[in-house]
Amino acid sequence: MLRYIRRHLFERGGAQGRGFTLIVALFLGLLMIALTSSWAAIELVNETRAYATGEGRYSKAEKMAVLDLHRYAHFSQEADYAAFRRDIAVPRGDHAARLALDRQPVDRAAAVAGLLRGQNDPADIDGLIALYRRFSWWRPFAAAIQDWRQADEEVDRLVEEGRLLHNRIHAGQRDEAHQISDIRRVDAIDDRITARENTFSTHMGEAARGATTLVVVGLGVSTVLLWALGTVLATRLFRRQLVLDRQLAASEHRFRDYAEVASDWYWEMNADNRIVYMSERIYDIMNVPAGTVIDFDGVQMIRDSAVEPAQRDECLAAIAAHQPFRGLRLRFISAGGGEGFAAISGKPKFDEAGVFSGYRGVGADISAQMRHAQTLKDAKTYAEAANRAKSEFLANMSHELRTPLNAILGFSDVIENRLFGNDAMDRYANYAGDIHRSGVHLLGIINDILDLSKIEAGRAVLDERDAALDDMVEEARTLLGERWRGIDFQVLLPQPPPLLHVDDRKFVQILVNLLSNAFKFTPPGGRVALAADFVVDGGLAVTISDTGIGIAPEDIATVLSPFGQVESAFSRSYHGTGLGLPLAKSLAELHGGSLAIASVLEAGTTVTVTLPAARILARKEAARA
Repeated sequence: MLRYIRRHLFERGGAQGRGFTLIVALFLGLLMIALTSSWAAIELVNETRAYATGEGRYSKAEKMAVLDLHRYAHFSQEADYAAFRRDIAVPRGDHAARLALDRQPVDRAAAVAGLLRGQNDPADIDGLIALYRRFSWWRPFAAAIQDWRQADEEVDRLVEEGRLLHNRIHAGQRDEAHQISDIRRVDAIDDRITARENTFSTHMGEAARGATTLVVVGLGVSTVLLWALGTVLATRLFRRQLVLDRQLAASEHRFRDYAEVASDWYWEMNADNRIVYMSERIYDIMNVPAGTVIDFDGVQMIRDSAVEPAQRDECLAAIAAHQPFRGLRLRFISAGGGEGFAAISGKPKFDEAGVFSGYRGVGADISAQMRHAQTLKDAKTYAEAANRAKSEFLANMSHELRTPLNAILGFSDVIENRLFGNDAMDRYANYAGDIHRSGVHLLGIINDILDLSKIEAGRAVLDERDAALDDMVEEARTLLGERWRGIDFQVLLPQPPPLLHVDDRKFVQILVNLLSNAFKFTPPGGRVALAADFVVDGGLAVTISDTGIGIAPEDIATVLSPFGQVESAFSRSYHGTGLGLPLAKSLAELHGGSLAIASVLEAGTTVTVTLPAARILARKEAARA
């Protein structure tokens, strides 16, 4: 009971605890009052019984004393007078005790001595004295004391008659007339004492009945009061418990709301590291049947599923030491079948004796965060790669730009200073041609850079017009000059060639860039083919294939990136800016199309540019016809 009070009330708040303390104090106080009253009433009854018992001894001794005087009056034997003195000493002792109790202050020692002489039971003496001192004002008991006082006066007269009788017998003044007179006086005194003894018994009976009534009434009132208080107390406790239950329910709901917002599921593990509870939310997240994780080895699950070994080892060490852990990342199969990630946190639990009983904690699905983090990591890696590519690109551009510039400066210096004399005009003319070609090459590099920069900045604009595919192929062939010399160059176009709605200059640039790469990386005796054909959705696929050195599959993404090159400027075997493929891809996408590469090392490369059906005019006209 005390443990319940302390746990459920005193620990819940000062005002509430003080209120219950007051109720308990009142209850205990009233209970003590009831018990004290009942005990006092019982003691009162017992003490009235002791007075009744004492009255019997008083009356018996007084009757024996009267008989002793009768015998002494008839036979004049000293033994009878001695017996009278012994018997009359009993009421005389009670008389002495009453006188001691009437003194102020009470002479307790004299009262005890008198009651002992009155042959009262020693165990009753304290009760006799207490009743006399505390209830002498009580009407029945006060009347009994008055009877006692009057009887003592008669006892004094009886003692005096005995003394006179003893003196006359010793003086030889006894005759029959005196004898009869003495006996009559003794009997008269005895009658008066008997009358007082009877009224004393009557009054003590009234006191006993009053005490009994007091006991019954006291117990009844105490019972009613205790019942009423118990009812009030129980009602208040019940109402308070209802309030506490509602507060507890609201607190639990509030906690659950917070916990559900902060985490996805709850879990609990026993002292043997077995999973004993897992909230239902986990089965919506993970690809596991409901209830199947119960009784699994939690530590083994951590070993098998932890994302990072270092974090796993740190968590297992914390579990072994019964310490909390936070944010352990685990890998799992999501409900959709993909890879998911979770973060769990746990706290050890201990019983009331402080013995470790397991762990409880929460888990959260962090798949989105992990994917976002991976995206950021990939973006960082891409940015770092792009930065390296830019550095490589600048090195390549430096090499590519310096080569024609060096030729321009060198040849122009020769011409300007007439290093071969004034008669070497043919030679100077050749140098001038080299200067022109170097300038054209340098202009092409710069144009490629500017075109790619415009596209990446979103500022490239198409100058669209209707152009025949075969015309644009022929223009690309012209621009390429004799680069295919020694290579089998084949052109396979649909007949009649389709009419395209494109920026013809940019589309020719796509063809030139792709064919230039094909010729550059195809050794003499190889084959380069340019083919076009319609695709299922009505678009047009232009394919340029070669039998050159090819590209490793893992390098295809690199050669298509704006600054990506497989080889550095100082280690590669073929010169060039490396912008041909990225620029061609960007120009194709600018037309709403796409560019794809398929390649095998030492076997060749196939580049396919696909244009959407909206740009194929000849196809539309054929459909209308």
